[in-house]
Amino acid sequence: MRRVLGGFVLRLGLAAALVAAAAGPCAARGTGGFLRDWAVCGPIEGTRLDAPELPPDFVGYPGLFASGAVWLPVQAEPKGRIDLRALWPESGPGTALLHTFFECPADATYVLRIGSDDAVRLDIDGRTLHRNDIERPWAADQDRVRVDLARGWHRMLVRVVDRGGEWAASVRVAGAKDQPLDVRHQAACPNALEAGCRLNEPVTVEERGETAEFLAGEAAILVADLKAVLPRLAETPEGYVTFAEYEGARSLGRMFFQAMASLWQEAVAEDLDAEAVRAAQHMAAEAARGFSEVLAQETDRVARSLVRRHKVWLAPGGKPLLRRELAAATRDVAELIARSRRLAARIEGERIRNARLENDIRNWRRRHVSLHVRDADGRPVPGADVQVVQQRHDFGFGCNLFALGRWGDAKKNALYQRRFQALFNLATVPLYWSVLERRRGRPDVAPLDAAVRWCRERGLAVTAHPLLWEEAIPPWTAELTDDQARDAVRNHVRQTVARYRDTVAWWDVVHAPLEHLRVGEGEIEVVQALRWAAEAEPRGRLLVSGDDPGTLTEVAKRLCAENVRFDGIGITAHQHGGAWPLSRVRRTLNRCGEAGRPVHVSAVTLLGGSETEAEQAEAVRHFYTAAFAHPKVASITWWDLSDRFAWQNAPAGLLRADLSPKPAYKVLDRLINHLWRTDAAGRTDSRGKVKVWAFFGTHRITAQYDGRKAVLDVHLGPDGPDQVEIVLPPAK
Repeated sequence: MRRVLGGFVLRLGLAAALVAAAAGPCAARGTGGFLRDWAVCGPIEGTRLDAPELPPDFVGYPGLFASGAVWLPVQAEPKGRIDLRALWPESGPGTALLHTFFECPADATYVLRIGSDDAVRLDIDGRTLHRNDIERPWAADQDRVRVDLARGWHRMLVRVVDRGGEWAASVRVAGAKDQPLDVRHQAACPNALEAGCRLNEPVTVEERGETAEFLAGEAAILVADLKAVLPRLAETPEGYVTFAEYEGARSLGRMFFQAMASLWQEAVAEDLDAEAVRAAQHMAAEAARGFSEVLAQETDRVARSLVRRHKVWLAPGGKPLLRRELAAATRDVAELIARSRRLAARIEGERIRNARLENDIRNWRRRHVSLHVRDADGRPVPGADVQVVQQRHDFGFGCNLFALGRWGDAKKNALYQRRFQALFNLATVPLYWSVLERRRGRPDVAPLDAAVRWCRERGLAVTAHPLLWEEAIPPWTAELTDDQARDAVRNHVRQTVARYRDTVAWWDVVHAPLEHLRVGEGEIEVVQALRWAAEAEPRGRLLVSGDDPGTLTEVAKRLCAENVRFDGIGITAHQHGGAWPLSRVRRTLNRCGEAGRPVHVSAVTLLGGSETEAEQAEAVRHFYTAAFAHPKVASITWWDLSDRFAWQNAPAGLLRADLSPKPAYKVLDRLINHLWRTDAAGRTDSRGKVKVWAFFGTHRITAQYDGRKAVLDVHLGPDGPDQVEIVLPPAK
């Protein structure tokens, strides 16, 4: 029975179903009588219900090396089904062993309902009560066994034979009248049975040697798998060319896999080299940090735990180790192997995703520009030093400005403003009609004037949100007739747009648009509201916005059909329930892009409380990278810079309530001000030329040669220019 599991147990079983069964509470209520917490071992060669032979006092305990294998904690599905094929998808015919402890509330007759695919045998306390050598698909309650059991805890061992195809099992406990009965049960041994199950006995030299040999073998398989990834890192994803950002991701991936392989090799060595471990730990964490702070923290935790569990491989000595303690340590190491494998998969996935998104960013957000340096007589100047520094993005990186001047402290107000300006070139100012005009005909424009003026003085573009929204209609409109409501809305739209049109870059004309907007006793058509806005703002800066991409797209198509001008779609992306997966981000943006207009992510929130700031930072990086890589997206606006004053009082800020930066703020700073900003330098060739990649926006080009210097400000956009000429002044 040595090594009956081969390489399956840790590589597949733990990755699929590792749970903290030994540390968790007993499962009892709301299970419908199903036993859900188990220790599982398999697949074992052979399809006989009598093999392997086990002693009557046999116990399968999570992490224990028993019956020639390490037992894994596994939790069944809510309806009690244990999907063994999901644990071992590639195995052939064989046998799985399932073990659990359950408590009978009284001396009584019980019914055990059993479902299996295929053959099944059930033992209680070492006594065989049921066997059915059959081939069948799984269904709950296929077999029923009546048994008299005493009050207290009992051991259950289930053998399930697979003869091909699906592989599953379930056990449910019922009372004497065959009514399902929820009973306490757990994969871990109850305290009352520990002595009888010999878990408090010291491990033997043979047991410890078997465990060490098995885990060392599994670690060796992991190391081999980690090294096997290295050649794959040299591959460029199909359809994508090699470029600098991809090369960076590839180098980081190579560093991570090499470091993790070194860590595991040291962990199973008889003499642990502390310096080598520290070096590998640091290298692995730093490589992971290049992909995300969350992955870096997880890598560091795995590495530190691995070193602490090094003693599992040591020969016995000193204080005796109990079987229960060895099981706990083995389970921890098994989990570390599974976590290492999951980390490796995520890093490789990140490398591919980064390569693809960065390739899209290069295609849609940058262009190759040829710079020609000439002297005053028009001759090329070889050997000239050229620097290209971006002054301003075309792309809108924004945030709402709702907390401007609200801090009650001059220093904090100033700090808020500095933090804002350091990241953003676009500010959303509040234009809620119910707030702006609380009293009919007497709009309070002073706060809005101040915000718009502050943006104008600092060169920030402005989005006004929202001009009209059914949830922000002033209460005084309730008594208006249809004609009065129409006049009130028209005056609000025209007067507001006229007042701020020289400063506002984008007008969020209608938020959450429906076919009609209810105002008092009247209904205002969305089409008409947009026409009024277009009359007052002829430059093409009008948006319709909302939360649902499908609704927005349908509204946009209707507007196009009626020849109503609008200039963009604004989609909100509040993610209070958790970060959207990349598939949803892309699907949402693609849907909005069907309108054939620029897409503005008009409000995005990702939460980051005191315990989840690193997760927020990772989510911010993923979302912004995916949105910036999408060709239809024109801007992204973060919703609430600081946790203080944040919408719904959620920890949605890039800054904490005291205005100190969270990791997410630093991530955005790195993306906006470094990775996605042109800062290139080069030297002209023999023809006086040098080529650079430049992000779209305004750039300052500086050329220097032999004490002469020329500075040129130029806009580089998607439509050109492809070549820029810089003329040096004559020599003095």
